Amino acid sequence: MQETSSDTPLARPPYSAIAPIYDKMMSHVGYKRWAAYIERVLKKEGFSDSGPFLDIGCGTGRFISEMRQLGFEGAGCEPAADMLGMAKKRLPKHTFYLTGLPDLAPIPNDTYHIATCLYDTLNYLEDRDAFINSFKRVYELLAAPGIFIFDVVSPAHCKHYFQNYVDSEVVDDLYSYYRESHFDDAEGLQYNTIRVFAPDGIFEETHVQKIFQFETIKHLIKDNTGFELSGCYEDFTFDPAGKKSGRAHFILKKNS
Repeated sequence: MQETSSDTPLARPPYSAIAPIYDKMMSHVGYKRWAAYIERVLKKEGFSDSGPFLDIGCGTGRFISEMRQLGFEGAGCEPAADMLGMAKKRLPKHTFYLTGLPDLAPIPNDTYHIATCLYDTLNYLEDRDAFINSFKRVYELLAAPGIFIFDVVSPAHCKHYFQNYVDSEVVDDLYSYYRESHFDDAEGLQYNTIRVFAPDGIFEETHVQKIFQFETIKHLIKDNTGFELSGCYEDFTFDPAGKKSGRAHFILKKNS
């Protein structure tokens, strides 16, 4: 039997080993800013009083928590059980579903008029069919009138910030991590490998994201779904997103 070194990391699925330290790893993310922007979008589109919303890919529930401070009640879904467990601890009285795109099978149709999918969660869908099937599933799920707000990052963003990027941090007395990132421009794939040093061992996760051009996503929506594209805005603004934009917020509406 071949021996395994104690220093050899054990492969884990994305968002499992990092779940206990995810909030600290993402301490740079302004969730209050995200919530304030989504509130502005909902008011602009006439959905500020449309009842509870569904946050797809809710992670540890921080965005839902911030929206709650603004008066919005939210449910969440997340395919990574460890992350969902953290969300349930944060918001024990809220509804959560263990599922992700494009499936969303346990979530009842016609329950939510508002759905969000934020911080480039949609980039984890690895091909066009997965994007199309996800849009169709969210359209089916939403009650009418409905609104779906999501964002994606651009190839320009990945080339600027994550081409051969390295990051590491000692999180606390128990955890530390080391991250390497690489963007394959030819394939449009963003790779993030995260090694977590934890009390019970060393673990490694590989995250892969598909980075489409914004125009490609617009065509996928227009040609394959019943959604109306109400807006495609640059980073936290209401200015149209372009080729040089790092992030685009897409606003899709279900009118009937």
